[in-house]
Amino acid sequence: MPKSKDSKPEVEDIIGDVLSGEALKNASELIAYLRQSKINPLWSAENVWKISYKGYSVCFIRLYGAAHYHCLEAGTWHIVPFIGEYDVHSLSDEYKEIVWADKTDCPNCGKCALVISKVFGKKYNYACEKSIVFTNPDAKSVECVKKLIELRRSDIKQGTAKKHQYIPMKLR
Repeated sequence: MPKSKDSKPEVEDIIGDVLSGEALKNASELIAYLRQSKINPLWSAENVWKISYKGYSVCFIRLYGAAHYHCLEAGTWHIVPFIGEYDVHSLSDEYKEIVWADKTDCPNCGKCALVISKVFGKKYNYACEKSIVFTNPDAKSVECVKKLIELRRSDIKQGTAKKHQYIPMKLR
């Protein structure tokens, strides 16, 4: 696994060293979908790739070995799709249940990302555009992530997407 700070590897060059079995299969499936959709993962930090479309953040893929505060254990990965305040009917009930099950709670919500009031119709005390974190997603969850990416791309194409503005740690 490349360790040089100057090294900006492709995600495919790293995943086989970090993941195996179903985790590797599902990550590879998602990456192939992204490439086929012409939204390529670009290296962001060690074992982190950012996916953007027309200058807007779409999601992050992180593998074990990323910064410790991402809480990834050996052999794991996660994807963090950027979500908006989508209409409750934007997803099937099955996918909404998957999204709600993968909603993370962060008492600092809104300090590093845009705050949203509802996640597909469900109200939370803390929710932001990065509140949904799929860790080692199964095949059905990967299909759900694809739908979330399609929703984000559609918002971007229509000009209704909000642009993510990262707030550095020292300013939070």
